[in-house]
Amino acid sequence: MKRWSSVGAWCMFFLLIIAVNSFASDEVLVKAARRPKSVNFKGRVQARFTSLQNGDLSKVTSHKSFDKSENEGFCIRRVRLRWFGEVVDHWKYHVQVSVDGDHNADKTDPATPDYKLAKDEVGLKLQDAYFTYSKYPGFNVTVGQFKSRFSPSYLTSGPALPLCERPLVIDKLARRREIGISIESAKKGQFDGRGHGRVYDKPIYYAVGLYNGNGMNKMRNDNEQFMPMAMLVVRPWKHINFGASYAHDDLSYDYETTVLGKAKVDINGNYVFDVKDGKLDKNVDIFDVNTALDAGPLHVQAEYVQQEGDDNARAYGYGVQAQVDMSDDFQLTCRYDEFDPNVDVDNSLDSRWYTLGFNWFLHGQNVKWQVNYTLREEMHGDDVDNDALVTHFQVLF
Repeated sequence: MKRWSSVGAWCMFFLLIIAVNSFASDEVLVKAARRPKSVNFKGRVQARFTSLQNGDLSKVTSHKSFDKSENEGFCIRRVRLRWFGEVVDHWKYHVQVSVDGDHNADKTDPATPDYKLAKDEVGLKLQDAYFTYSKYPGFNVTVGQFKSRFSPSYLTSGPALPLCERPLVIDKLARRREIGISIESAKKGQFDGRGHGRVYDKPIYYAVGLYNGNGMNKMRNDNEQFMPMAMLVVRPWKHINFGASYAHDDLSYDYETTVLGKAKVDINGNYVFDVKDGKLDKNVDIFDVNTALDAGPLHVQAEYVQQEGDDNARAYGYGVQAQVDMSDDFQLTCRYDEFDPNVDVDNSLDSRWYTLGFNWFLHGQNVKWQVNYTLREEMHGDDVDNDALVTHFQVLF
């Protein structure tokens, strides 16, 4: 009897093991999600020195950031901290913040008495916060706050810029970071060789998106309108590409409206905009056409942007820039910028800029020294002494 009892106990033991294994196997099959696969952290610091000819800079066009007489000398142009990775297969996330003097420039109300102080105050600002579903190479979905898919120059990553700033017309007219959704091709690398690194060499890149259209860091839409956008870049030959983009927007009170020239100064010295129905302009159409050539050590890019609305005249601008690789570590750069914020008015805001410079890659893009000198001319009106020398040192970590 004891013998059969022992055999029975062993049989029960083996049956229990089989049951446990079966349960464990089922548990793996129905598991809803895995733990995060990756958490990555990167950052960059760009320290800058600027020297400006101090004519009457209130009468001329300038870049939005760090292009005023009060910004002469040393400054921190950019500090970026970002976290990115993959939560589960095909689901990626990206969060980026800035800690620099560009903290409030886009969103501070110019009508406030302490505007000049507040806009340059160092603080924390959210740049990007989005996730991407990337299972299919031709159908990626990005949702959140990110760079709107409008301009190859704007989509070039900041550390890879061949000149210290983007083309003037991109600074003024191109659509920037927005909250919305984009469906697009998967893309790794830059659209062309300006970034001195990997080039996106697929025959077609496309993106279609829908955005709030009221700028970055506004966590909700402030009107009933949205901004649809589409972008296409084709590469018929490995050395050249062509692109076009379109966006339809209603301009509300925001940084982008400063190029329209409608601001007035009240008796207290504050800026006031003429706003109707909560908008500065209705039915604004923005077009972008661009091309790029990469032939050995020579890299050339050209981009034209035009904006026109019901309540404002056409604004346009274009930039043509080139880089020549003298060696793996040294690159000469140049650019021509032209910008007219209102074709119906001829004044000193109509600008032609000529820039020469170089990039010294001390350790690739991770440690880079850039120098630019820009000769700035006004197409109409009196010439203003506003040439600029800009140099900055970049460290990525």
